[in-house]
Amino acid sequence: MKKTGIRVWGVFFILALMGALSGLKAAESGPWVLGYYPSWETGVAPGQLNYKLFTHLCHAFIETDKDGNLKMEGNMPSADLTGRAHAVGTKVLLSLGWEGSGKRYFNSMSRKPQAVERFVDSVVEVLVKYHYDGVDMDWEFPETAQDRKNLSAMLALFREKLSKRAPGAVLTMALPASDWSGKWFDANALSSLVDFGNVMTYDFHGPWGSNGHNANLYPIARDKTDDSSSTVQGMDYWSRTRQWPARKLLVGIPCFGHGFVGEWYGSPREKTKYGDFHFKDSFQMVKEGWKKNWDAEGQVPYLSNKDESEFISYDDERSVGLKAQWAKKTGYPGIFFWDITEDFMNNDHVLVQAARKAYLTK
Repeated sequence: MKKTGIRVWGVFFILALMGALSGLKAAESGPWVLGYYPSWETGVAPGQLNYKLFTHLCHAFIETDKDGNLKMEGNMPSADLTGRAHAVGTKVLLSLGWEGSGKRYFNSMSRKPQAVERFVDSVVEVLVKYHYDGVDMDWEFPETAQDRKNLSAMLALFREKLSKRAPGAVLTMALPASDWSGKWFDANALSSLVDFGNVMTYDFHGPWGSNGHNANLYPIARDKTDDSSSTVQGMDYWSRTRQWPARKLLVGIPCFGHGFVGEWYGSPREKTKYGDFHFKDSFQMVKEGWKKNWDAEGQVPYLSNKDESEFISYDDERSVGLKAQWAKKTGYPGIFFWDITEDFMNNDHVLVQAARKAYLTK
């Protein structure tokens, strides 16, 4: 970008941020139970969801190109979804971005003010037309100091536009669970702009890296890999290290898991067909002979095959209940789930039910 463009974008950001901060409403009081609902075909239609379990749903995802033109597929947008949710008092947000969205478009698009303006205006137009209640930003991930500034500027512009077109709209964002990507988020600016951040306390281990738990609650002493982490550490990163107000952070709970071949906390010997695993598949796996185990240190379950050469790390009703209890005890105002079709069995959300009950029980 030319120096003139950078100066104009910098001035725009300052003005937008000032306007946004002046109109930012105080965050709603919890507890929040938020679920991500995908736009692609999952076998779970809007009419099947149990909306009463959630305070908020994020309809995922709207994407864009590098010029700010929207890309929507599947059941996005959906007046059916928002109508059913509103009938029981549940709010629905438009979730923007997705895995890899930084490299694919946000990091480059955000350097062009006209593209950003087009993108924000288009999203707000969809929100108003289809009666959504807010926007959820899932920029995965900014990678430079310029990206950091541009992310804050985009959220400031969303706040400003929403205050004019949809007063009271909710603004949230997904947050990584470590400094690897978290360092490119301006915690001070962003925490002032959004109602709450959803910390993605999962994907600690997976087929892309080393073997280990997907989303253990507590640290594992024997995990010496570079990927070693936990839900507690991920939340501490934002609330303590980055000083993001705990009252504006939700704890992430996965409805999925990952499989691997080889020893715990080592490099995977080969790929497994269970690289991406849905909670609802665990019952059939046990019927087929897999053994269900419990890691007392990490407070999460895992499955192992007969010769213990292959493992699947995931969450069950017990582990999500423990996470929800920990979230409440620690002072976080709520929990969220990715995604709410992966625990959907017998016409209900099994993990959401268990975690919600644990969080709301006095």
